[in-house]
Amino acid sequence: MKKSKIIIIVLTGIAILVSGILTKQHFFLMLPLFVSLFVMSFQSEANRVGALIGACNAVLYTITYICMGVYGSAASAFLFSFPLQLMTFFNWKKNAYKKTVVFKRMSTNVRIISCVSGLALWANLAGVFYYLKYEYAVFDSVSFLLGFIVPILTMLAYIEYTYLWIFQAVTGLFLNIQMVSNDISQLTYLIYGVYALYCVICAFINVRKFHKEQQNEVQNS
Repeated sequence: MKKSKIIIIVLTGIAILVSGILTKQHFFLMLPLFVSLFVMSFQSEANRVGALIGACNAVLYTITYICMGVYGSAASAFLFSFPLQLMTFFNWKKNAYKKTVVFKRMSTNVRIISCVSGLALWANLAGVFYYLKYEYAVFDSVSFLLGFIVPILTMLAYIEYTYLWIFQAVTGLFLNIQMVSNDISQLTYLIYGVYALYCVICAFINVRKFHKEQQNEVQNS
């Protein structure tokens, strides 16, 4: 890990800790964020180790949510995030390229089907949230849906996951801003959201770099 990234991780961690103390946020809500800083750093380099640490962090999130009494989120972390990130690590290791994976692009048909299905699911989910008069209906419905789609595309090593990941990070940032305006204790997640967006942009750049290297090696072989 580069020295510059370690400095960014340390500074972000300090900012999260200080803001959490000042806003009196429960420590259990902050703890997984500190691990996530390292997870995102590895993922920004498209390093498969990030998925392995992410799987461990999903277990930590599960325990945290149980302690906080948020059982739906606990179930999602343990039954979805944990196994999927573990599968991502082993799939990337099986199709390894240096410290990352051999990336591929979606076919045109898969892109069309994915886009149509994704938009249909989002419209229905947003409709349900609006019906329930949920304050964060737009941003949270998008963030929730991409929270399922992006990890699956990542596991399958489709290069397109980085496009959606940026969209997810931006949406999550707006959601955090909206939440902070109502509850200042959410400031820790806003700080993390800014850091996450930086890492996602780095991942977007690095994945394309690796994919280009892979394509050149195929052409020259």
